[in-house]
Amino acid sequence: MGNIDAIKFFKEEIKDNNYSGIKLSDLGIEENYSPYTKGIRNRKEKRKEAYHEFVSKLHNFIARKNIADYVKTITFDEEFDASTDQTLFNLSGDNFDNTVITTNNIVGSIIYDKKPFNINCRFGNNFLQYMIASSSGFLELENLGGFSNSDELALGEWILIYYWKIQLKKTFSLGLYKTYQTKKDNLPCVRGRININDYIKKHYFDGKISCEYKEHSFNNEINHTISKALKKVFKGKYFELVSDIYEIKNAFDTIQAPLRSKTNKKNKILNPFYAKYNEVYQLSLKILNDGSTSLTDDKEQDFSAFLFDISLLFEHHIRKILLKHFTLFEKNKKEFSLPNGIYKSNIYPDIIINHGKNNEGKVQISIFDVKYKHFVSKGDNKGVDRNDRFQLTSYVAAHLSEYEVVECGFIYPSKIGEENVIKKQTLNICCDKKIPFKVILYDISNDFEKDKGETSKELKEAVITQQKIDSKFISFFEFKAK
Repeated sequence: MGNIDAIKFFKEEIKDNNYSGIKLSDLGIEENYSPYTKGIRNRKEKRKEAYHEFVSKLHNFIARKNIADYVKTITFDEEFDASTDQTLFNLSGDNFDNTVITTNNIVGSIIYDKKPFNINCRFGNNFLQYMIASSSGFLELENLGGFSNSDELALGEWILIYYWKIQLKKTFSLGLYKTYQTKKDNLPCVRGRININDYIKKHYFDGKISCEYKEHSFNNEINHTISKALKKVFKGKYFELVSDIYEIKNAFDTIQAPLRSKTNKKNKILNPFYAKYNEVYQLSLKILNDGSTSLTDDKEQDFSAFLFDISLLFEHHIRKILLKHFTLFEKNKKEFSLPNGIYKSNIYPDIIINHGKNNEGKVQISIFDVKYKHFVSKGDNKGVDRNDRFQLTSYVAAHLSEYEVVECGFIYPSKIGEENVIKKQTLNICCDKKIPFKVILYDISNDFEKDKGETSKELKEAVITQQKIDSKFISFFEFKAK
């Protein structure tokens, strides 16, 4: 890779699923990344020590934390749970020259000790935007907003604001959140309960009765906080990203701000009808904070992060593509389980396509597992991972008694031209069962790797190209679409 400056290295060069690792020594040592090297001798050696100390301290800090405390689950329905059994990144080596950083499925932005550390999508952050946009149910591909490479928090900020916008649009379909508020007034007729004390104090009856009553109102702290977040985003650099929700902003602008501000994270909506506003409220608080990507309350450490598991997003993206052409079983359907000696665990593959009943009245299905891993066709460890093969075999065996499994296999992401599109074999199971086995590679346009940083003609062309690839992807499945 060659020497590059420290800011660019920690912002752009660290990508997800890098098993071979990226060397810390690829950093350029001329960059004054640490304030402790100004005006001293042996600056190069001191900077090396500063770089190694930074990643070591960050790694040790994260190792002491529960991943569930700061990894955001980006969900667009009820089908997915956060994966908390993996590390953000691994570190090997005891000095600048031999330290290697390896990564897994977690991507996003970290700020530690006032310095950025981004884990980016290995297919380009523009593809990350494309997946979020196309998977959200609000396909706004002409108005993606885009990254600003000059900003340290661009990756995390973009994801945070876009995800907040998605949830706000969905939640706003319920209408503005309203609560009952107690009001006092002198009325010509009784409403609510009579305020006896005020009534007694009157020197004469003027035809009006002092009443206390409850009335629905939009004037509450939840709406006030969301309104402030909308104003902040519309005034900022991400205006283009939220310009399509201008009517929603106008609706919130009509709400009179409360006289006293009680904005805090403990505010919670108990009414189940409006419960979805709770997440929008919490995301609005993050946007209003200067460290808007912070998901932690640890004020003793200079740490903030907006991180999530990209493998879950990729799986959801694949399901959305297939759902346009096939009938899929629900992801959270609990139909089969395997004992483990203590209790039974539900087993369910990522993709089950329902092809309808055969002549004997048995439902025909295809079973696929989605893996965001690298598919390697060369070397000693080529092919599908051993544990993944056993997992798929368990899925197929469990479903054979109830369904006719007509094909099975795995779906991996791949750059165009990196691998063959589809690999076919046969899975022999249960003595006489021979089921077509496939490894289907979902091609990703190389144009997404450009990461222009702005909404541009090139990005729109990349989106159009990827949409065509998505359409071709459907044809790799043996049974015809509906």
